Amino acid sequence: MFPQPRRVGIFTLLTLVVSVGTTGATAPLSAAAREAASPPSASVAGQATASPAFSGTSPALSGTSPASSGTPTKVVVPALDDVFVSQAEPAKSFGAATWMSVCGATCGSSAAGRRVALARFRVSGIPAGAGNVTATLELTPTRTAATTLSAREVSGAWTETATTWRTRPELGKVLAKHTGFTAGRPVRLDVSPAISRDGAYSFALTQPDGTPTVLYSSRQRGDRGPKLTITYTTGATPCATLPFDKPSAAALRASAKKAFAFYFPPFPVSVDNKDPADDQYASWLDPAGSSGLYRSRGGYLRDRPLTRSVRPEAHWRRLDFEREVRQAIAQGLDGFIYQHHTSSDQRWNQLPQLLDAAEAVDPQFRIVLSPGFPAAAGASYTKMISDLLLVKGHPSLFTLPDGSVLLAPYTIERQPPSWWRAAQAALAARGMRTSLMSIFSYWDGRGRTEWDEYVYGHSSWGANRPGVTGGFVKAARAAHKRGLTYMAPIGFEDTRVKDLRYWEARNSSTLRGSWRAAIKGDADWVQLVTWNDYGASHQAPSKARGHALADVNAYYTTWFKTGAAPRIVRDALYYFHRGHKAGAPYDRSRQTAGGFTIAAGPGPVDQVELLAFVKGPGKLVITQGSDVRSKRVRAAGVVSFKVPMVPGTTPVFELRRGGETVQTLRSSTPIRAGVTYQDMIYHAGGGTACSA
Repeated sequence: MFPQPRRVGIFTLLTLVVSVGTTGATAPLSAAAREAASPPSASVAGQATASPAFSGTSPALSGTSPASSGTPTKVVVPALDDVFVSQAEPAKSFGAATWMSVCGATCGSSAAGRRVALARFRVSGIPAGAGNVTATLELTPTRTAATTLSAREVSGAWTETATTWRTRPELGKVLAKHTGFTAGRPVRLDVSPAISRDGAYSFALTQPDGTPTVLYSSRQRGDRGPKLTITYTTGATPCATLPFDKPSAAALRASAKKAFAFYFPPFPVSVDNKDPADDQYASWLDPAGSSGLYRSRGGYLRDRPLTRSVRPEAHWRRLDFEREVRQAIAQGLDGFIYQHHTSSDQRWNQLPQLLDAAEAVDPQFRIVLSPGFPAAAGASYTKMISDLLLVKGHPSLFTLPDGSVLLAPYTIERQPPSWWRAAQAALAARGMRTSLMSIFSYWDGRGRTEWDEYVYGHSSWGANRPGVTGGFVKAARAAHKRGLTYMAPIGFEDTRVKDLRYWEARNSSTLRGSWRAAIKGDADWVQLVTWNDYGASHQAPSKARGHALADVNAYYTTWFKTGAAPRIVRDALYYFHRGHKAGAPYDRSRQTAGGFTIAAGPGPVDQVELLAFVKGPGKLVITQGSDVRSKRVRAAGVVSFKVPMVPGTTPVFELRRGGETVQTLRSSTPIRAGVTYQDMIYHAGGGTACSA
């Protein structure tokens, strides 16, 4: 039996750092600049958390700029709830009291007489893009005392009517202190680090000495109770290619939550370092390419990585890996899960190049090994072991806290636990200690208990349609109940030209549903399924999708790691749609292998989707020729707007606000009434106004 690390959860309150506005705008980033973004960054130590609602280390936002010069706005917010609890009367609720008492442990000459006050506020009205946000907690004492009062963060739920000393929430760090009180004279404590946007906030009031500090209670004493004064300024928002201010790579990496992408070696940035017009990808996309092997279905692929010029360097493969590492870091990823085995096909033999590239770009970007292994019953693991030993000791390998190298085999269940146990023992005898993360072909939390004692955690593949994503919430909860780490799959679509099969992803629905399941289920890790399998499913920046998926993944990765949905500070429009209806006629004399069929799940959906990240109310408009549809948006957030596809048009997307058009986006993919060859992948594009 192998050591089995267990999952530990720590609850702390997320303190958000304010990103202030600026009166100027930077130049838009070109596509090339975006690809080169995210320079090397070091790891930052922080407190780990596994809470669904809170994160540990406060993420420092990147791209901050000088304060805007707008006129300050002040908002006063009275307490929504307040109460105090007493250690001397641990089961009593003081919710109906007209006052709150704060006192140290020796209060009332008792050795255990501590009293703590709690106050909760609902903040609303801070506009997207607000700068210089400050928050002051105002308290009015009823007695004069020379004590020191501390305002602290609070994590966990509580209610005014039911909270007692025994049920009180956990207290966090001290935000501010005040010494000396005069009856009837308000005092103010700066709690700005805890507040930067709309939301519910709670604070606790404590003191070390035994002299009671008595305060008015808001719900019973009106304007003399606790209140928050929020001030902010508004001004121009810095220009950037994401609709939110993404925390730095180091800040995101400090989270206990980890995000990986599954890397499929046959589809690197370039196979042969040739001109993109005449390289291997061009051949795979051409129906006549590959000696006509895939002519009957219109080629082997329907998309490819973003192209580049021919590289003169001998180590061009490593440079291509460096580019992909930077792209992954820009999405908030911590590493790749690399499917590894050696082969006569050199595409499978480049793991050392990837490891060196990761070390060169960012030593904290790590590679999880997903070993290729024989599936036949009784097969030898000798070659798998020799393949793994080729990279033994490389510093860019992902290792667990106990020093073991993590292996995450795809469809691990093709061999029984006893086979893996023997393989691990053989590796250990050669000086390579390992742990296992199972990746089952599909797992919704039921069964597979025979694996539990041998693995670090469980994961699943198969996030290929919206209907299955809910099962990953159950899987996360089941893994946690068993004391195991859970890695949730994040899928976008699965379309296999070679087999003429696909699963209906419903535009961006599968992607967003996968992320919601990971967040709702409190998954410990996630993996994008996959980064670059252009023959089935890919999420790396590509020719047919640009950076649309990368931007959406960056948003959800930030949410997953910080425990809070990022605030939208710039409008951004993204589209997702196919180039024709599923039933559009195709040339059967050319596509002779037959039409695409859906492998499982619901039937095809012929819709155009506008996925809008809006910083405030407005109206979304989708125009397809004479067909014009609109949707009213009432508040800031992420909004999906879908309309029926209109063949013979090229969709145009707009965001309107205050009677004016704020942003316009034209699709790069016309919708054709009929085609020569079917193309069932979803095309995508868009971004902020700075992304052009």
